[in-house]
Amino acid sequence: MGNLIASVSCTLDGVFTGPQGDENNMVSWAMPGIMDSVGDNLVMFQKAGAILMGRVTYEGFAGFWPFQEGDFADAMNKTPKYVATRNPEFTEVHWGDYGDKISLLAGDLSRSAAELKSHIEGDIIVPASAGLVQSLLNAGLLDEINMIIHPVVLGSGKKYLDSIAARNDLKLIRTQHYETSGSIRLRYEVVK
Repeated sequence: MGNLIASVSCTLDGVFTGPQGDENNMVSWAMPGIMDSVGDNLVMFQKAGAILMGRVTYEGFAGFWPFQEGDFADAMNKTPKYVATRNPEFTEVHWGDYGDKISLLAGDLSRSAAELKSHIEGDIIVPASAGLVQSLLNAGLLDEINMIIHPVVLGSGKKYLDSIAARNDLKLIRTQHYETSGSIRLRYEVVK
């Protein structure tokens, strides 16, 4: 059975985008920590049994990763991927020359995510995808949150865990400090 693991970079105040008005721009605050942690992130994606994304993350990744080369591109392109969306008009997914490695999850998210967990061996990484992660956490399906906190407070932008329905207790299972950027990775198990 697979474990659903949310993976995100965010600011100390919980923002995972650029600031208000420039939400698509994380470069100014996230890049130092992303560069610092790239080796650990590569290992996480190389070990993944699958990648689950929301539509917005999928659209960003599908326009980039299929056209890259190297170890990280191989991990992103060759790992089975699934896209969940609430948009009924969204009916097709593509991933460059790796079309056999991506599928659309149809129907009820709780049911389809539970089915995915039951047939995937290993970790199912959910990169970014805030709305999807919130839905999975609210449904009791998320197993872990793997969050890199960057040493910046933006004050505005989209919050990663903005729409949580109820209390969720977490158990810290690992920390890792990245000295160059000052970022820290926190891994929490979702207590069930």
